[in-house]
Amino acid sequence: MKTSVILTLCCLFALAGCAREKTETTTRGNLHALFAESTAPAMAQEVSQFLTTYRKAGANISFELVSSDEAIRRMVRDTLRYIVSTRPMSPAEKQQLPKVEGFDLNEIVVAYDGMAVVVHQKNLVEKMTTTELTKILSGEIRRWEQLSNAEGMKGTIEVVYQDSSDVSLFAESRLLQGKMLRKNLVKSGSSLATLQAVVERPLSLGLVGVLWVDSARVPANVLKIAETRQVKDTAFSIPAERIGKFCTPHPANVYRNYYPLKRAIYAYSFGPVASFASGFATFVATADGQRIFLDKNVVPGTQHIKLRAPE
Repeated sequence: MKTSVILTLCCLFALAGCAREKTETTTRGNLHALFAESTAPAMAQEVSQFLTTYRKAGANISFELVSSDEAIRRMVRDTLRYIVSTRPMSPAEKQQLPKVEGFDLNEIVVAYDGMAVVVHQKNLVEKMTTTELTKILSGEIRRWEQLSNAEGMKGTIEVVYQDSSDVSLFAESRLLQGKMLRKNLVKSGSSLATLQAVVERPLSLGLVGVLWVDSARVPANVLKIAETRQVKDTAFSIPAERIGKFCTPHPANVYRNYYPLKRAIYAYSFGPVASFASGFATFVATADGQRIFLDKNVVPGTQHIKLRAPE
């Protein structure tokens, strides 16, 4: 009988030890994250670098690429603890998060990028205004020779458009602003597919997040863009002296709000302070995590940096 009691106690202590070993920490645990598809080149590398450092400690992260709307919707309705979005959660969405004791929502802007306007590598057009881009998306401008800087380019403009995505969300809120989107579009299922379609279509124009421009490694030209009007409802007001000035989505131009199609990249973690989700969130915001964004030619959101002006 005494032996049986001792064995039982030993088993209990062993199980308790196992439970402590499996306790989640900031560098040990399991996490399934959702990333806005247009942020994939950077966020996939963030995961890879974090796991390279902490996999032996018990870190395990899987992820899906979705739209920002879907990422936020699933965090609100499911048990997701980390998402990356190219739009902020609204107060109403934050109110819908489940009430869990000890769980807090942390929001941080991890980077700033831009929406790049890309054309075929042999396209003669080098620059475009936001007004012209809006008219192309709405169908008011349909031919290249209608542009103020057509440079001799002629033909019907084919718009490659990634529907129900961060690209469409940005285009409709920042550019169209209530105008109807043109109907005759070349539909695309991803940022990479958009770039590939532009490469295959000499008269096409597409929109992709800046993170994909270098990462996709496909030959396409990125246009210089100029804001031609003072837009009041944008999160990043263009300095008055820059109205009408063309520039690329170079990090220095994005940082200074010179590039008109700028946006922020938000990360949300939901859980206890010392959770695995908060550990990964902290890594993305540290110098090592932020360097990944800078290496991808976007502006880090949490670190002070020195940017060289574009040549």
